[in-house]
Amino acid sequence: MILIDYTQLAIAGIMPFQQDLKNGSDEKIVNLIRHVVLSSLLSNKQKFSKKYGEIVICADDKNYWRKEYFPYYKAARAKSRAESDLNWKLIFDTISSIREDLKEYFPYKVIHVDTAEADDIIGVLTKYTQDNDLELIGLEEQPQPVLIVSSDKDNLQLQKYKNVTQWSPMQKKQIKPETNAHEALIEKICCGDPGDGYGNILSDDDVFVNPNKRQPPFRKKRLPEFYKKGIDACQNETERRNYQRNELLASYEMIPESLQKTIINTYTNENIKGSRQKIMQYLMAHRCKNLMDDLENF
Repeated sequence: MILIDYTQLAIAGIMPFQQDLKNGSDEKIVNLIRHVVLSSLLSNKQKFSKKYGEIVICADDKNYWRKEYFPYYKAARAKSRAESDLNWKLIFDTISSIREDLKEYFPYKVIHVDTAEADDIIGVLTKYTQDNDLELIGLEEQPQPVLIVSSDKDNLQLQKYKNVTQWSPMQKKQIKPETNAHEALIEKICCGDPGDGYGNILSDDDVFVNPNKRQPPFRKKRLPEFYKKGIDACQNETERRNYQRNELLASYEMIPESLQKTIINTYTNENIKGSRQKIMQYLMAHRCKNLMDDLENF
């Protein structure tokens, strides 16, 4: 199974064309994004499908369940995009539109669930493969190999499963935890994630949105104790409270059970609608001439 973080794949593909995105007409921008997304999917299929099997496109919803618990979740990203000279609204609207096209015309499962991020879908389906859709290897059933196509280091925690590999579309290489999956997760909980909007376990909730606040330094020499004891390595109630905050935001084990069930049900009930005929019609309708020669490879 190839689990693709759809938005990340799209963004990684279009970033080299920033000048075109700034100066092109809306029509040219839409056509560029469509061509990049389809080319990126095709490239990953050709590179990895022989070993890892079917592609599953994992798509972000606009609303994240984590924001209900932590209002500052990814707040800085929205601010940064609002200040950018790229038309992010058009970019994301186009990516969403293409997502629906992929579901209708192409032979891939596209999983999009209310309040779920792509990471949630990747985490839940990776866990699902441990006991479902097993492969017969010799005389023994084993989990199928899973490739996660994402640059997000949140997914390093999934390498606790032996059948999991991660490929970064931004770095264009395989990525692994520096030590092991457990320690990668604990380090993220303790040190926080500025990109996702939460600080280390010494920091206030609004540390990245309040210009008058800074993170107190977290000494990494404390990490070995956290690797062994988890939350019990915290030295006071503030640390414990913030550890729980960060664990909720970082650990896939904290994904609400109801959302996990919805993701699995969506995956198991998703029917592939696409076909070669539909792909041909789509490529012709959108003047994707450069991809017509690869029609059979989709």
